[in-house]
Parts: sequence; structure tokens; C-alpha cells
Amino acid sequence: MDSYVQHRCPNCGAPMPPPPATRSQRCGYCSALLAPGPGGWRPAAADAGEEPLADPHFQRLWVGGKRYAMLGRIARGESCDVFLARRDGRLTERVLIKVLHSHDDADLLDNEQRVLEALEKSSAQGAPYFTGLLPQRIASSSARLGLRGDEGQRRATVMRWRSGFVHTFADVFAAHSSGIAPEAAVWMWKRMLENLGWVHKSGFVHGAILPQHTLVHARDHGIVFVGWSCSVPMGKPLPATNPQFRAHYPDGVWQGAPATARTDIAMSARLLLKALGGAVDRAPSSTPGPLAHLLEGHARGDSRLPDDAWAVRDELDQVARRVFGPPKFIPFAMPGWKSRD
Repeated sequence: MDSYVQHRCPNCGAPMPPPPATRSQRCGYCSALLAPGPGGWRPAAADAGEEPLADPHFQRLWVGGKRYAMLGRIARGESCDVFLARRDGRLTERVLIKVLHSHDDADLLDNEQRVLEALEKSSAQGAPYFTGLLPQRIASSSARLGLRGDEGQRRATVMRWRSGFVHTFADVFAAHSSGIAPEAAVWMWKRMLENLGWVHKSGFVHGAILPQHTLVHARDHGIVFVGWSCSVPMGKPLPATNPQFRAHYPDGVWQGAPATARTDIAMSARLLLKALGGAVDRAPSSTPGPLAHLLEGHARGDSRLPDDAWAVRDELDQVARRVFGPPKFIPFAMPGWKSRD
């Protein structure tokens, strides 16, 4: 009769797989470095074979069996903080790590993972391109604080760092307090509508097109969305909202109305009206009339207007040609931008 041997970490007692003949391995729970020994695992010698620790003064976080140096917080949200981090090791990479404030909000982080996974599998037209604009998931699990992972636990998600997308719309508001140029608003809204058009064709609503969730690539005129934790299938109510940005949501959201394509389109229009230097429902006087009329109509969620993001994008293109002439590249400046990153 075969016998069953349960291998365990000698440091914390967590279950371990059978040890290979020669390779060391870290415990997935306490992060202790273990080596194969007679009959099981044993503590390895001090981590002499490891690479010297770069920047040892930074806090460390273990997620998915890998250790990251937390380089600094770059955003603070209602339910989580976002940090720029770097994976420790010979072959390193920069990442973004979202860390929950409270385990009570773990369902939102789980929802974000489910939505992103579904969108990654989308077969909607343009999927090979637009899936590349989604946050690139690496790991999502319980995370352990400290060099050895023994200084407390948090819930965290690790995403790949997207070079160049270093400014949120909150940064745009701060850097252009008197308003961005209307020509810049055109390319920004086009990029938003293209992205949203694909998301909607894939069957989902983002549901939180807010300043902190909209990233701008100033040099390459790119827009990507983050903060997918409140995303839902088309026609479902939003699971959560951010009262701090109440004015950015269509009124129906606060009455429990189902989220639709019009929800995202209205929120994107409100974001652009604010960026132009106006209110979320009104363009400033410096905005050309046809562009102001189009933005304000969609910001109100006017049911007489198209609710297809691609149709709105085509309408925007026609308005821009009437007002500004043929398309041309309009440089957009943000402080601290470097030509190479």
C-alpha cells in the first residue's frame, strides 16, 4: 500500500510540494528560502546565492511568490493605493501594485480581475489592439509585507508598468488649470471613444471614467483606462460609486439605473468639459460652438444622441474638420515629461 507524505515548510508549517533533487525554493506563505534535504525540506543557508539587494531602504511586498521593492505611492483612491514598484532579482521589471486599504473591499478587486480576464478573451473587432490597452495583469492575491514576508498581510494586485502613461486627468487639470486647447480635447476624446467602443462591443461598461482612472501619454497622444473594479456587463447596475466625484456620474447612476454605453460616453464627455476649463456639464466660452454643443449633449446623456461610442467618434471627427480643418498633430505639454522614458 502506497504511503502519502505531506511535505511542509520547516519554518511555518505551510504545505509544500515534494522537493526536487537540487533546486532551492521559497515557501509560498512565509517566503523562507528552503533547500531539499533528507526526507523533505530544510532551511537553506543564508541567502548567499542571491543577488545583492538593491535599494534596501524601500519597503518590500511579496505577491505571487515574488518580492517587490515599493518605490513610492503614485495614486491614492477611495479603496486602494497604487504604488510604483520593482521586482527584486537579476531580471527585474517595473510594475504597478494596487494595495487595498481594507479587506472589506476585496470583492471589488476580484471583480476587476474577472472583468479584465473576460476582456482579454474578447473576440470583438479590434481585440488584438485594444486588449493591449488593458492593464496587463501579473498577479492578484494576498500579499505579505516585509523583506521576509512576515510583517503583515494585505490584498494586492500587480500590473505591468506602462511606459509613458505617467499622467492622470487629475494631473491634466492641475497642469492646465485654465483649460486645455480645444484641439487637444478632440484627440483625447477620440482615443477615449475608440477604447470605449471596443469595451462596449465586448459586452461591458467601465462605469468609472474618472480623472484618476484616465491616463494620458502626452507625447504619443494615447489614452488608457485603469480602475476597472466597478465595471459590469452591459445593463447591470454599478456595484459601487465614488461620492467624491458625484458630478462626474450621470444622474441615473445615483438612482440605481443600469449602466449602459451611454453611461461611459457621458462620463467621458464630462471629463473633457472639465479639462477644457468648464464645468462637468458646460463648456467654457473659449470652446468652439459645435464642439461645445456635442460635448454638452453627451454629458447630459441626451437620449436623442447616438449611444454607440464609434458613432460619436465619427460625429466628433466631422465636427473637428468643420471647426479646425484637416487633422494635424497638436503637441500637448505636461510638466516633467521626458522625450525618452
